[in-house]
Amino acid sequence: MEEKKFDALTVIRALAAFMVFFHHNNMFTQKTFGAFIHNFVNEFHVGVTVFFVLSGFLIYYRYYNIISTTINKKNWLLKYMRNRVARIYPMYFLLTTVTFVYFYLYNELPQHFIREYILNISFIRGFFTDYAFTGIPQGWSLTVEECFYFLTPLIILFSNKIKTIYIFFFFFLFGFLMVLLFRNSDFYGFFGTYKFMLSYTFFGRCFEFFIGIMLAKKMLKIKNENIMETKHGFKNTLIGLLWIIVSISLLILVKGNEKYGVFTMKGILINNFLLPIGIAILFYGLIKERTIIRTLLSTKLMMLLGKSSYIFYLIHMGFISFWLSDLFNNTIISFILLNIFSVALHLFIEEPCNNLIRKIKFQTTH
Repeated sequence: MEEKKFDALTVIRALAAFMVFFHHNNMFTQKTFGAFIHNFVNEFHVGVTVFFVLSGFLIYYRYYNIISTTINKKNWLLKYMRNRVARIYPMYFLLTTVTFVYFYLYNELPQHFIREYILNISFIRGFFTDYAFTGIPQGWSLTVEECFYFLTPLIILFSNKIKTIYIFFFFFLFGFLMVLLFRNSDFYGFFGTYKFMLSYTFFGRCFEFFIGIMLAKKMLKIKNENIMETKHGFKNTLIGLLWIIVSISLLILVKGNEKYGVFTMKGILINNFLLPIGIAILFYGLIKERTIIRTLLSTKLMMLLGKSSYIFYLIHMGFISFWLSDLFNNTIISFILLNIFSVALHLFIEEPCNNLIRKIKFQTTH
């Protein structure tokens, strides 16, 4: 029953993916809709920030009690990693491989395609400015996600002994140290600049995850005090929505001559540190408040779109979306068809692969 309260957050994944889609395919032209609306949609890359805050919340909330109370930590860690691989890797590996096959068929293979392919399927490419946007370009964010997944057990263990804010500062400052050490090395742009680190690596983006973790800790406390029931109201949901709107508006304000506000240092600060707070407030409202928004987000259709949103995110840029764009030259038609493809791939490939991998058993050791 408790997990039902998170149904709306499952659908938030879809809305976040849709935001990124329209960021990359902005149909709201200045001529028709005005400069503000056009620029506002341009900043819908913030859907990625929504993903990160949501991951921080859900992963910490779901696994905190398990790892904190499990005696056999090694066995639990193997199961945890198995489940994370099952969730992320099969479709990413398949679609990345198909993308490189497409490059081969259309004579678009990069010069060092084997190196590039290995860096892509291993998620390592996200640490290198030269390779971060190769293969499936938006896949750079999965390197950030995977870093969080692998570090979550350590974060949970240390969060019982150290204040969460100190753990955040450790990872954040570690990112600066990596740039300081490698910025002058000729190693394919590995932690090449501070701006790259802040924009495209876990260490620069970790505050988004830690805001989600702080919300999870608050909800765990509420759960332990047996006050998880929801109430009618709109306060936190409204505050969260307004906070997000104001944050996006500020990104427009600071963009100057840049295409997007997040390309500026002020924009990075707004995106990485101010915006996540509003997202967390919205999530809290969606969990605790019975609103028409939560009801609409919890419908079966929206839940299905939420579950298939990971695939939508992976294919919304790349050869499939390019084919659809060339074929129909209509953003809405492409959007609808991409959702249909995503649902089909989720039901017939992703979900079966996920279930198959989760059946792998690990021998319990004493």
